[in-house]
Order: sequence, then structure tokens, then C-alpha cells
Amino acid sequence: MYCPKAYENEKKNEDLEFERSQSTFSVSELNFILNKSDPNIMNIKNEIKKMIDNDEIISKPQEIHLLSREEQYKRALYVSSKIVDIKKRFGEIGRDQYYQTLFEEIPFVINDIVFACAFKSLASEEQMNKLYEKFQNYQYLGSYSQTEIGHGSNVQGIETTCTYIKETGEFELNSPTLTSTKFWIGGLGKLATHTIVFAQLLIPSSSSSSAQGGKLKNYGPHPFLLQVRSLEDHTPMKGIIVGDIGPKLGFNSIDNGFLRLDHVRIPRSNMLSRFFRVNENGEYEKPKHPKLIYAGMVGVRSNMIENSFVCLARAVTIAIRYSTIRKQFKSNRKDKQEKKIIEYSNQMNRIIPYLAQTFAFFFTGKRFSCEFDQMMKAVKQHQDTTLLSELHANSSGLKSLMTQSTSDGIESCRLSCGGHGYSQFSGLPYLWSNYVHMSSAEGESNLLPQQTTKYLLSILRKVLSSTTTTTNSSSGNDSSSTTGSNDIGQSVQYIKDEFESSFENINQFIQEKEINSIIHPDSLLQLFKHRSFILIKSIGESIQMQMGNGNKDIPQIWSDLNVEINHCCKAHCQLYVVQSFYDQILSLSSGGTTSSSTISVLIQLLQTYCIWIINTNFVDFLQDQYVEISQIDFLKKSLINFYKLLRPNLVPLVDSFDLCNTTLGSALGSYNGDVYSTLYKWASTQPFNKNSVPLGFNENIKPLINSKL
Repeated sequence: MYCPKAYENEKKNEDLEFERSQSTFSVSELNFILNKSDPNIMNIKNEIKKMIDNDEIISKPQEIHLLSREEQYKRALYVSSKIVDIKKRFGEIGRDQYYQTLFEEIPFVINDIVFACAFKSLASEEQMNKLYEKFQNYQYLGSYSQTEIGHGSNVQGIETTCTYIKETGEFELNSPTLTSTKFWIGGLGKLATHTIVFAQLLIPSSSSSSAQGGKLKNYGPHPFLLQVRSLEDHTPMKGIIVGDIGPKLGFNSIDNGFLRLDHVRIPRSNMLSRFFRVNENGEYEKPKHPKLIYAGMVGVRSNMIENSFVCLARAVTIAIRYSTIRKQFKSNRKDKQEKKIIEYSNQMNRIIPYLAQTFAFFFTGKRFSCEFDQMMKAVKQHQDTTLLSELHANSSGLKSLMTQSTSDGIESCRLSCGGHGYSQFSGLPYLWSNYVHMSSAEGESNLLPQQTTKYLLSILRKVLSSTTTTTNSSSGNDSSSTTGSNDIGQSVQYIKDEFESSFENINQFIQEKEINSIIHPDSLLQLFKHRSFILIKSIGESIQMQMGNGNKDIPQIWSDLNVEINHCCKAHCQLYVVQSFYDQILSLSSGGTTSSSTISVLIQLLQTYCIWIINTNFVDFLQDQYVEISQIDFLKKSLINFYKLLRPNLVPLVDSFDLCNTTLGSALGSYNGDVYSTLYKWASTQPFNKNSVPLGFNENIKPLINSKL
């Protein structure tokens, strides 16, 4: 681990050191697990932490808050320039670890993550071989232009057009309206030389000529690679208007841009054509699966799902360390010292659930990343789209749940730090304002859940039709057209299991499985499975009831059920998180190399997360009497007991993240716990305090003081 050695010569806060001495598990062992049990990753991380801690500019993240927008961007370009050496030394693993270790966001992340995910997913092998290395070596800098000023979540409604010109074998990109202006495009405002433009593909009919204004057929949104700026002087190419969209709530070291296109011609080969293409004769060759067009977006969401752990880990580290050092009020007059604020149950309730969620999100991100890689491998090598629908549905729901929950967690941690949490020097307002856009980016979090629930309902229909088929077959009827349920994905297998289950309540499950309590992980997991199934079933029944009453307006029925639909998605995704966390614990336990003490604390975190979710959604679990009110009351009361169980391990648990001081950028959360002197130093030495008389005082305020009003 990096921090214990890097800061061993610094004076440590006695309260933090005491907390560290109380650990019931091996911090280094858990840190090893959080680094995917890969010594190489750990070594690379440690080298990068050492590098940024020793860099004269990067090691002073608190100075970002004192810079203008242009100064912030200049600093971000300096930080970006270090990636070249890191990639030479450590490869793409080093690059990714650099991004996760930095305090600030930098523009190159758009090229390396957002653009790269899309390009690798959508470009043909020929395009990959010809172009990808140039983007990886930063000879070209890419971005991803999908969102428009008038259209975001409704990708099908984007207005940018790309017309195939038969006569020349080219495409012509155009922004026909103001609302077709590409907007919010990360990295495009000032830096990108290229961008992937999503535009409506228009192809002339076989008897028409595009040049003569013939009839065009719209094939929907497709991706095209466009050079935006000159490689000689970085000025915009002919027919292109591009710039930065202006100040934002956060993320201001990233140049989100706008783009307008005036009949810009590109070669036919610039259509990203792994799954579809327009051939030499101007004929469209469609993809095997319609959602393959959005494979790049799923890749970006996979990264966002993994990144939620990184950001939430920073927040809970700051909050727990500060809450251990901060003392307020005495329990009684005889006490010599005030009480650590972490000892108060309301403070625990603000932080500990999000600590548990941090670990849950780590294992969820790990699982989803593996599933995404597996799906893309099957698609690229065998054109096998079997896993795509399930993965796309889960990516939509998990992105929505995890980004919103992470934003909520960061804010809860900020509130737990009281007034000091409002200071930029706490590191928390900057972390929140840079992260909160994730709830809207790559799919708005109030709309994406609908895609997930549509998929869940399709699985329910498949299960129901399979049952009907079995019934008809047993009575001598043949229903061969009915789809069976043998191809149901792993993450939705519970729908079939619950439909076929004979358990009427959780007590029967506990008795059958011979487990000792409702707080056993098996029992908690079963509660989440049943809850999600019941919510899916309820929506299906609501739709059928409306249709049975003569309402055939399916879009309106769906719109009226939007709140329930989103909640259903949330339940499914919380189950996915719980299942991911528990499966990893079982895997670690069966592997025989992880100590029982580490397994024990992970189980406590899992139970805490589950019971916290149940307590905040208890109506869901009660609705069909699967669980008794007395059992919900027991779970509610047990939550504080889990807080107390975890209490001695709170500081060791956040120490296992091994976040260096530069990463946190916080006066409140540093490893050595020197809160008050650091906060005072940063405040007193800021440039605003350089002159005791502020600019404008003599002109505007002094006359008032000297007046005789």
C-alpha cells in the first residue's frame, strides 16, 4: 500500500491512529481485493501516486479553486500532457489508473474513454488498423457528438443529417436547423481534432439522384468520423462552426462544445462500419441487431458504472476521517473531551450506508465490466448478439441507479462535514459538482429505466408463454410458435424462479434453506428477488387491466405508469448490485486465500446495504405479505446494530481504498488527519488575502463610511 509508507514521517492525528489500531481485519488484504488481486495494478498505482504527490503543480489540487476558467483549462492541459510518459511506462492500465488517481478531470479523458469506447465498438477492423493508433498516440484527439441542443435522450429524433451522394461516393453532413446543433460534446469546444457525429442516414432511392434532389430514405441515426480542426494550425475545417458552450455547474476543466455543419463532405469510408455500411452501389447493409448502433454508448456506460465506486470512495473517506477527528459536545459534565461526531447515530446513518454502497458498487462494476467485455467479444468474433439485449437493459438501469446514488452519497458526505463541508477546501463540493452531471450524461436517469423495465416485461411474457406452452403440450395441444424460457439471461433468471416458486413467504424460504435468520445474506437476497418480481408482475397486470378496460393507447398507458416503471427498474438494479456483491463474497470465501475476518466485514457491509435499502423501500417488501411487518420492524432496529458492528472498522475500511492526499484534495480527509492547521493554512494564504483592502473598496465603500448619512 502507498499511504502508510508515503506519509510515515508526517505527524499523525492520535484519534485516527487509535481507530487504525482497532481494525478487526487486514487492511492490506482488502486493498489487494480492491485492486482485483493484481500486484501489477497495485505497483502501477503506487508509482502514479508517487508521481502526482511529487509534481509541483498536480500535488496542489486546492489551487484549482483559485483559478479562472482559462487558468483551470491551461492547468488541465499540463496535467493531460503527463499521460504520454505514463502510457509509455505502464500502457493503458497506467493511463486508466492516472485518471482515477487525479483530483481533477482533464480533457484527454474524452479521447481515451468516451471516444475510444465508441470507436472500438463501432469501427471496422480496417478502420481500427488505420486510425486507432493515431488517437491512442494523441496525434488525433477524438470526441463523441450525439447530443443536440434540441434533442438529448431521444436519439431517434436527432436532426443532423448525413446524405449519401451517389455521384461522388461521399457523405454530406449538415445541420439543417438551429436545434440540430451538436451541444454538450465533451472535449470538442477547444481540443478535439476529430469527432464521431451521429446523424440521420439519408440514401437516395435506386431511381433517384441526391444531386438532383431526388427521394431520400431515412435509415435512422448512424455514426460518422469527421475531422473538425486542421492538424496544421488547429483552426476549424471548412463548413464547420465549433466552440465551447460556456461555464457549467462543474466539470469546467473539460471543454464541452457545440458544433454546426454546413454541407460538409466526407469520404464513404468515414462511416463507422463494424456492423453496417453503405456499399459502393449506395445500398445499405443493415446490422444483425438494431441496438448494435449504440454499442459504443453501452461501453461508455460500463465505464460510468465502474467509476461510481471511485468517486464515492473519495467522499466516504473524507467524511469518515473528518467525523473521527471532529468533536462536538460532551455526553456528561465529567467527560474531559467532547464526543467524536462519528459516535452519534445520525452521523453514522449519513455515512455508513454509503460506505457499504461503495463496496457494493465496486463489485457491481467489476461484474458488469466482465459481462460487457464478454458480449463485445461474442459480437466482434462471431456476430453473436445473444447477450446484447440483457446487457443494454442492465446498462441503462445500472447507469441510472448508480450515478444518482453516487451523487446522493457525495452530498450526504458533504452534509456530514457540517459547515466545513461547504468549503471548496473540503474537496467535496468540487467532487460533487464534477460528478453530478453523470446522472444526465449518456442517457437521462429519469428515462433510461424505461428501457430496462421494457426488457423485464419481455422476460415476464417469455416466462408466461413458456408456461402456456407446457400446459398446452401436456393437454395434447401444440403451440410450437411460443418462445421458451431456456434462453433467459443470468441477471433475470429470478423472474422465472419466482414465478415457479412454491414459497408463499420468506419464512418458508428460511425453513427450506435451513438458515437461521432473516438477516442472513441468503434471506436478504431472496427478499430482493421477490420484491423485484412482484413489481414487474404488478406493472404487467396494470397494463393488461387498462387494455382489458378498452384502453388501447399503449403509449399513454405507459406514460401514466412512468413512476412505477422507474421504481421497478430501480428494484431490479438494486437486486443486481446485491447479487454482485454477494457472489463476489462467496467467490472470495470459496477461494481459500481470503481470511475469515475480511470475509466477515464484507458480509457486514452487504447486510448493512441490504437492510438500509429495505428500510427506505419497506412498502415494496410488504405489499403481498411475503414478509411480515414484525420482520420489517426487526430489520429496521437491526440497522443501528450493524452500524455499531462496523464502527471500529470505519477508518480501516476507507484506508483500504489507499487514496493519496493529492487524489482527495481535502483539508478534512488527509491521511495524517491534520485538519485544522491545513484548513487555516489554505484559507490564510489564498491570493484574495494578499491585500487587506479589496479592489473596489476605496471607490465604492469608503465614501459611505466617511459620509454623514
